Amino acid sequence: MKYNPFKNYLTHEEAAEIRKKLIVLALPAIGENVLQMLLQVADTAFLGHYDWRLISGVGAANQVIFIFQALLIAISIGSMVFISNSIGSNNSLLTKEIAWLSIYLAAASGILLTCTVILSNNLIDWFFPGAEVFVRESAQEYLRIILSGMPGLSFMIIISSTLRGAGDTKSPMIMAFISNVINIFLDYVLIYGKWGFPELGVKGAASATVFSRVIGSIILLIMLFKNQKISINLKPVKTSLKRIKGVLSVGMPIAIERLSFSIGVLVFANILLYAGAMAYAAHRIGIRVESIAFMPELGLMVAVTAIAGNYNGKGAINKVMGTLRQGWIIGTVISVAIGTCLFLFPELLIKIFTDEAEIIQIASLPVKIIGLFQIVQAIDFVSAGVLRGVGDTRFPMITSMLAMWLIRIPVGFVLVKFFGMGLLGAWIGMIGDMILRTVLKVFRVLGGKWEKTAKKLRAETS
Repeated sequence: MKYNPFKNYLTHEEAAEIRKKLIVLALPAIGENVLQMLLQVADTAFLGHYDWRLISGVGAANQVIFIFQALLIAISIGSMVFISNSIGSNNSLLTKEIAWLSIYLAAASGILLTCTVILSNNLIDWFFPGAEVFVRESAQEYLRIILSGMPGLSFMIIISSTLRGAGDTKSPMIMAFISNVINIFLDYVLIYGKWGFPELGVKGAASATVFSRVIGSIILLIMLFKNQKISINLKPVKTSLKRIKGVLSVGMPIAIERLSFSIGVLVFANILLYAGAMAYAAHRIGIRVESIAFMPELGLMVAVTAIAGNYNGKGAINKVMGTLRQGWIIGTVISVAIGTCLFLFPELLIKIFTDEAEIIQIASLPVKIIGLFQIVQAIDFVSAGVLRGVGDTRFPMITSMLAMWLIRIPVGFVLVKFFGMGLLGAWIGMIGDMILRTVLKVFRVLGGKWEKTAKKLRAETS
C-alpha cells in the first residue's frame, strides 16, 4: 500500500498522543546522545588545546574504532527492535529473553573486540598509510588503550539500546551524565597532568574514556534489572540460536551499513589528506560539529524507532505512519532552528576544539554547509527510524552503501584530487551522499514495501 505524506492517518487526538510520546521519549534520548558525544568531544577539545595535531591522530583512531562498532550496532538495534515489538504484543517471556540475550552478547562481543588490541599498531598503518608520523604514532597510542576497554563500550551501546526499546530513555541519559562528569575530570587531570596526576597527553584522554565507560556500563546493568517493563531478575534466562539469529537478522544489515560507511569514511579521510594535515583537522572539527548538531535529530530517531516498533507489535500500521508524519514535523522545527544558528555563527562551536585562527577559518565552511542541510538530515533520520522499528533494515543499508560509494567517495576524490577544491570539494561529495540517502528512504517508507517485513517481525514477537 502506498502512503501520502500530506494525509493524516490519525484523529487529532491520536496525533497529539503520538506527538507527546515522541517528545517525552526524544528529550532524554537527545540528552543522552549529546552527553555520549561529549565523551568524544571532550577528548578532542582538551587535546586540541594541548596540541592541535592530536586532533588528527585521535580522529584517525576513532575511524578505526567505528569499524569495530559495527558488530555492537547490529546487536543493539536488533535488541531494541525485538524489545519494542514484544512489549507492543505483550509477550513478557520474549521481552525477558531478549534482555538477557543483550547481556550475553554484550559480554561476548566486548571480549572479542578487546582481542583486536594486538593489531592496533598495524591497523593505523594499513588504513592511514599517507598520514604524517606524528599522526600515526598518536593514533596508535590512543587506539591501543581504547581497544583494551571495549567491554565497557559494548555494554554501554547494547544495554542502552535495550532500555530504549522498552521506552526508557531516561536511564541511558543519567548514565551518560555521570560518565561525562568522570570523563571530563579525568581528561583534564590526565592530559595536562593537574592536581598531582601524571601528564599523559593522548594516553590520558584514552584512559579517561575507558574508565568512564566501565562506570557507565555498571550503572546501565543496575538500571536494566530495575526496569519494570522488562522485569528480569538475577536468574539468567535461557535463549536459543534461533533467537540470536532473529536479533542479528534485524541488526546485521545496519552493521553492514555501518561497516561500509566506516570504511568509506576511512577512504574519504585519506582523500582529505591530499589537502594537508590542517585541512584534515578542520574536517574532523566539522564532523564533530555535525555530530553535535544532529544529536536532537538522532534522539528523535531513537524515539521514532521505539514507538513505531511498539505500534507494529500491536498491528496498528496507521499509527506507524502517524509516527512518521509527526516525526517529520518535529524534526523540521528542530532542524531549522539548529541550521540557522550553525550557518550564522559557525565559529561558536569550532572554538570549542581549537584556537588556531587558520583552522577556525577553514572549518567554518563545512559547519555552514551542515547548517544548510539540517532539514535533509532530520527527514533522513525519521524515515530511518520508522524503517528500523518495523524491521526493514536492509533497504537503508543498500541506500547508504550506494550513496557512499557512488557519490561521496568518487565525487569527493575527483573534486579534491583533480580540481583542487580541497575541503569544499570533499563536502560537496558528502552532501550529495546525504541527499541521495534521504530521497531513497522517503520513497521506501511512502511506497509501503516494508509492510511484508513488518508483518513477519510482528509474527515473530507475538
